[in-house]
Amino acid sequence: MRAGRVLPLLLGALLLAGCQTDDRGVQVDLGAALRAYRQRLDRKPGRAQVERLVATLPAEQLTDLGVLYEREGRLDRAAWAYQQAIWRSPRFARAYVNLGNVLRRQGKPGEALFRYEQAMSADPGSFEAANNFADLCAERRERLPEAIARLSPFVQSPGPHRAYGLDTLGWLHHLQGDDPRAAELLGAALPEAGERDLDLRLALHRHLAAVHAALGDSAAAAHHEAEAARIERALPSPSGPSQQPPTKESRG
Repeated sequence: MRAGRVLPLLLGALLLAGCQTDDRGVQVDLGAALRAYRQRLDRKPGRAQVERLVATLPAEQLTDLGVLYEREGRLDRAAWAYQQAIWRSPRFARAYVNLGNVLRRQGKPGEALFRYEQAMSADPGSFEAANNFADLCAERRERLPEAIARLSPFVQSPGPHRAYGLDTLGWLHHLQGDDPRAAELLGAALPEAGERDLDLRLALHRHLAAVHAALGDSAAAAHHEAEAARIERALPSPSGPSQQPPTKESRG
């Protein structure tokens, strides 16, 4: 393939932007480096040169590059960027979390769990790492006591993502068979969920419907089923790649 065609295939719209910050805080600065390369060598870089150039970016910018690739649906390239970020900064937890998210979307849950564990080791205070680990354990119905133990400390005090943690933790207790505790946690999450966070509120009502059904409270279960249906009707039709809640997505 000609070198002139490799560059846009590798970096796509990112290089057209040069340095750009979008509404989710993604920022990558490659324009100056590419200009210097071209001025010094008076030619466009080929694939190997571009990859070496990209690999010299700080871990934060490599992770932002991965986020952009994810939004385009280019998961292999996103995983490559996150891995580069990890090699640049082995203690940068967000790169591990985002790589785990990509692996999960690629149908590799075992590898995703491992990356979340690495993120928790790199930064024991990372809510995203603990919540995503717990959420995947819940999905796989495995390591539930460990997931509860890892996530529980993060919901002890108020925070911007506490409602997500309470939702995950409540569902874990339901899977463990402790429905009274599940109802308590999910019920506490509902008033903390933002009115505009329809995805979270939908998940909470669905979970509460299942928990109250398990408790034998058919009236409460029906109420939450009706609320879930109402929210689902209000959700806009997706026009592009779906986005997960903030605690479970790859963020810039």
